Amino acid sequence: MATSLSPAARSATGRPRALSSRPVSRPARGGADIGRDQPLTRRYDIRALAGDGTIDEITRVAPATPVFEDAFAALARGTLVATAEGPVAVEDLVPGMMIETVTAGPQPLLWVGAMTVYPDMRGLGPGGGPGGGEAASLTRMSADAFGFGRPAPDLVLGPRARVLYRSAACRDLVGAAEAFAPARAFVDGDGAIRVAPVSPVRVFHLAFHGQQVIRANGMEVESYHPGGDPASMMTRETLELFLALFPHIDPAADDGTGGFGRLSVPRLTAFELDSLRAA
Repeated sequence: MATSLSPAARSATGRPRALSSRPVSRPARGGADIGRDQPLTRRYDIRALAGDGTIDEITRVAPATPVFEDAFAALARGTLVATAEGPVAVEDLVPGMMIETVTAGPQPLLWVGAMTVYPDMRGLGPGGGPGGGEAASLTRMSADAFGFGRPAPDLVLGPRARVLYRSAACRDLVGAAEAFAPARAFVDGDGAIRVAPVSPVRVFHLAFHGQQVIRANGMEVESYHPGGDPASMMTRETLELFLALFPHIDPAADDGTGGFGRLSVPRLTAFELDSLRAA
């Protein structure tokens, strides 16, 4: 389905339809390489900017596994994203809008993905997925916990969000003074706490050309990027399912990134962040 990027179309497409994405038990093609003979699947809702300036709105059913959920579960509904026209709730963002990035200035939003996190995601492992309880938990960062206006107001992040961490100690580990780390790794029981939702929570992710640093409630967070070359991480069948989620990219692009653009900021694991903060 394609709609014009006119003001009327922005209003019509400003909010995704309230479609259920509760995981269901059904076989999925390409499941063997991601750890299950018959993996559970879920519904993913997508809006992408087409080459002619229209917005494609599609729904896909794909495996409910980390490689897929990483693209959807970062920003909880209500998160305020910095745009060229001021803060906008993530659920109201439309592909084509100009989003303020920390290092590259205003950049066009190319893709918005959404899914729903449920509190009772049984069957995907303890707590909702191969990653255990992490797959069904959110991270709440209290206002000003990381400095004035960082965040403001409280920020709720999904299970796959990454937050920018700056420290000279990063340089020895990743060769740069800043890196992205999983939001859950910042949980300290005070400024950042783990939240188990008691009702379904809609979560979103945003994609641009290349990895970007965007501001969510004043915190620097990572836009979606699969990291490296996604073709190297999946079988051909799983890769076909995966790339169907991103109609805005050219998977044949000869740039070594599968069409997703450059990965400019390194990443830390939760364990690496813990080690740096304890040093």
